[in-house]
Amino acid sequence: MPALPSVSSDRNGGIDPDENFSTTAVPLSVRLGRWQVAMSYWSLLSAMVWLFYGALAASLYGTRNAIAAIVLAAVVYGVVNIVTTRFGIRSGMNTYLLTRTMFGRWGAILTSLLVAATMLYYTVFESSTLAVAFQTYVGAGDIRIWYAVVVVAMLPLMLGSVQSWMAKLNGLLLPIYGIGLVATLVAAFVEFGSGSDWLDFAGVVPAEARTLPGWLLGFILYMGIFIVMLSTIEFARFADRRDEKFHENVTFGWVFYLLLFVVNGIAGIYLVQTVLPNEPASEVGVVQAILVSLGFFGLLFIVISQTRVNTLNYYQATINFERILSTFTPLRFPRVFWVVAVAIVVFLLMLTDVFSYLQTALTWQGVLIVGWVGVVFTHLALRRASRYSPHEDEGAAAPKFAWGLAAWLAPSALGIYLIEAPDVPAILHQSAQLVVLTLSVVMYVPTYFLMRSTRVESKTAAPASDAEFVASTD
Repeated sequence: MPALPSVSSDRNGGIDPDENFSTTAVPLSVRLGRWQVAMSYWSLLSAMVWLFYGALAASLYGTRNAIAAIVLAAVVYGVVNIVTTRFGIRSGMNTYLLTRTMFGRWGAILTSLLVAATMLYYTVFESSTLAVAFQTYVGAGDIRIWYAVVVVAMLPLMLGSVQSWMAKLNGLLLPIYGIGLVATLVAAFVEFGSGSDWLDFAGVVPAEARTLPGWLLGFILYMGIFIVMLSTIEFARFADRRDEKFHENVTFGWVFYLLLFVVNGIAGIYLVQTVLPNEPASEVGVVQAILVSLGFFGLLFIVISQTRVNTLNYYQATINFERILSTFTPLRFPRVFWVVAVAIVVFLLMLTDVFSYLQTALTWQGVLIVGWVGVVFTHLALRRASRYSPHEDEGAAAPKFAWGLAAWLAPSALGIYLIEAPDVPAILHQSAQLVVLTLSVVMYVPTYFLMRSTRVESKTAAPASDAEFVASTD
């Protein structure tokens, strides 16, 4: 593993704001305070996509099934991310360093490419949503002009990092987002009535067309956003070991998912079913419902929410593109270069009528992420993630490609086929993500022991300053 940067700091995060540790573990000496990590990561809370997913699940399978699926997803994500939180905090490693053992050095680059592409598409989604909000509210203007306005206006705010002012920006805007969401729901309640019809909606997919219970199909829909598990590792690596319990429960745990899935999801269901009951759930449906309910203040609410979430989207997209370049070339560029480059790509993708293919792209990426999660969590369970010590990099001597890559890509390719092929049995089509998750786990177990028996593990000893920490994890 490359030598760790020589950076001095304290718990308050006084380190070089341009150092993102994109290819190295985060040393204990530069870990951040609990609220700095929490407020940076909680920028995810305000994404319109979470309201949309709730509305979509209800539109497809009915409101009650959607709510059951949302609650189940919150529980599963909250429990599973205890593992990712502990790994990130105790090892300081990112997803690239973690997967070098499983996929090989070059194979791990696919992890960075997957995260970068996914976050890029989410950036396009959220930015396009904001542009549509401006156009809808003003009632005029070429959408391409609004695309450009949104991208250019966002640039100065996207330059922050976890260590500098990202937490300050999102901490300031979080209460405003919460107030805005409550105000939107109250306005919808007052203007469109308080009936319970929205709770009784049965969904557009008839019962006879469902090969699995509606609540399970809704949960499978939420499996497509396993990307947040990768994001947990990327942010948990900056956290201080003394704050582990706090982060397990609050920052990345059940408190976070109660707000992310349950509150946002049910809010999205209520808004779309109440304000736009005769229209199918769509990417812009939530935006229209908010604007109809609150007018100008609804627009302001959308601006604040999209600003918050795009700080995280830009951050993850830029550091992963940086990892890819640094793996194959000695070139290094400042953060401003990557932010501008990502902004240009986002704008170009927005010009391609992104809503016409975005759902398909995210579905494919979702399948790949489900396969990734299956392999990685199996590895951590077998490897005992809690025993990782700071700066330990067992993948440093890994080959270019490792057999674990097959356990990831083969099930993922099958999953994409099950979703896209026209002659696939309905039960396999509707449960493709579950098939991918199961196969990736089953395939990786023998692969893990095969690789372990043929590899001489290379471990880097923890620095003397970390000795007390290592002892605490034994």
